Amino acid sequence: MALLYDKRMYATLPDYNSALPLPRMVNIPPGRFLMGGLDERDDVEGGCTLNERPPRYVYIAAFALGRYPVTFEEYDAFCEANGFPLPDDQGWGRGKHPVINVSWDDAQAYCRWLSALNGGHYRLPSEAEWEYATRGGTNAAYPWGMQATAQHANHAMQHGMTTPVGTYPANAFGLHDVCGNVWEWVQDCWHDSYHSAPVNAQAWEEVGNHHERVLRGGSWNDRPRYLRAAYRVKDYPSGRQIFRGFRVARSL
Repeated sequence: MALLYDKRMYATLPDYNSALPLPRMVNIPPGRFLMGGLDERDDVEGGCTLNERPPRYVYIAAFALGRYPVTFEEYDAFCEANGFPLPDDQGWGRGKHPVINVSWDDAQAYCRWLSALNGGHYRLPSEAEWEYATRGGTNAAYPWGMQATAQHANHAMQHGMTTPVGTYPANAFGLHDVCGNVWEWVQDCWHDSYHSAPVNAQAWEEVGNHHERVLRGGSWNDRPRYLRAAYRVKDYPSGRQIFRGFRVARSL
């Protein structure tokens, strides 16, 4: 069952200890990029899919994004503060491991709590923000180039589980684990293509399928094709899996 959010619960939050674990944020600069599947750039490891097309130029305003996916340490603090059950870590470890077994609804509740706790507007990134930040100004299928290996990301069952965040190198914007480790929920509802998609950073929540939300980035279980910056999948917002987590964004 999805975690419930009651506005009254967060309207009068007590002053929490400043030592409470909070996501480390990175300021992402504004820019313009070509979003989606583009021949000669994204058509590796089996090629682009129809839902990655047509590619289009998108303008991104400056925003902040979590340096890492939200960890068990950070998410457990939210659960303990609000009396919610802790998600199962599958015996892989909590602490600095990315939180798993969390739904899009759970991620929304965490963002609302974090906004009230720490100030600012915390939220899930839009698909456009996520892809822009993941690419990090590069022009390749992956943030590091055109081929994914065991040195780049946790994928293809090389560990058989998640690894602590920051185990693999950061991209050009200083973000870790944008590809591999866990799929990451984003704000947008599902659309079968990018026809009529926004050309700015806003989440695309008009029309589309409001019963399904988008995930990005691939996981520890996935082969390289699914780690491509353009690749996208969908699921119900209440869905929880051992492959899925999330990363928070903040408006500036």
